[in-house]
Amino acid sequence: MGHLPVPASMFFDDFYDDVLEYQVLENGKVIGTYSGLSNSDEDGDYIGFLVEDDPKINVGNILQTSDMLESYLIQRISYDRYNGKPELFKAYY
Repeated sequence: MGHLPVPASMFFDDFYDDVLEYQVLENGKVIGTYSGLSNSDEDGDYIGFLVEDDPKINVGNILQTSDMLESYLIQRISYDRYNGKPELFKAYY
């Protein structure tokens, strides 16, 4: 669990052009679509989602870009906090 210097929504606003729509697949079936931002940290590569969007993503799900050009198997889930409150949902692949 990390700590954010600013609210997660500010990262999404600052990197608006890099935000992509990701479909969540479970057993080959789409169970949700969320806006995410690809990034990395000391723990590895991940796609970040706003907690306020309530992403329904679990370990073992596959995230696929809406253009279906990229897909990622989720290995681990983590959260980053701002002012003690979870703000960024991180799906590591």
